[in-house]
Amino acid sequence: MKKFGEIDPTFVEEFKEQLPEKWKIIDYRYQAHTVTYNKDETLPLFTDGWHEMRDVFDLHQNEEIHFGYYGKDVFGIIAARRFESETQIPTFHSRCVTPGRAVRFQVELSKDTINNCYLSIWNDFEAYVKGANLNKITACGDNVSKTVFKVAIHDEPFESTCIGVGWWPFCRNCCFHSGDVICFKFSLVPVGNNVVHVFKLRC
Repeated sequence: MKKFGEIDPTFVEEFKEQLPEKWKIIDYRYQAHTVTYNKDETLPLFTDGWHEMRDVFDLHQNEEIHFGYYGKDVFGIIAARRFESETQIPTFHSRCVTPGRAVRFQVELSKDTINNCYLSIWNDFEAYVKGANLNKITACGDNVSKTVFKVAIHDEPFESTCIGVGWWPFCRNCCFHSGDVICFKFSLVPVGNNVVHVFKLRC
């Protein structure tokens, strides 16, 4: 289980004015546990206490948990479902691969790309960013970091599309290294979403 849990942003949007930083979670046995919500609408996460939930509520890895909100900081686990395949991962999740709901692009890092202040993107990745008219993207790493990058599109002296400035500090914060293959995952719902999850596939 990850050290943090990913929360559906639509849930946060619906209840955002009511959601506290500390959530008291209970199950059908009235077992109780407290987790910390980072109060970030772009990258809503459970942080402190999330890892321990596995033992408290006898949860499994790769499991989707449904909560009911009862008010006054109390939430109940009303359902849990294990993922039988990657295609069952919900759209908002960083690892969603459902066709038509998410799109992913892979980039192999070199010494040049790691140490540059920006990242040049090409082919399908470039076409997607241009087609979606993204002038900024919010990159979210597995270490709970979040960085807003400007997208620069140039026609002279040759056509190029770049993400930056601030690319190499982002790589350093995410512990990316030369030779790593990283994934950029965009959710297609809602349309125009500029949030991208960036994570290492292999090294």
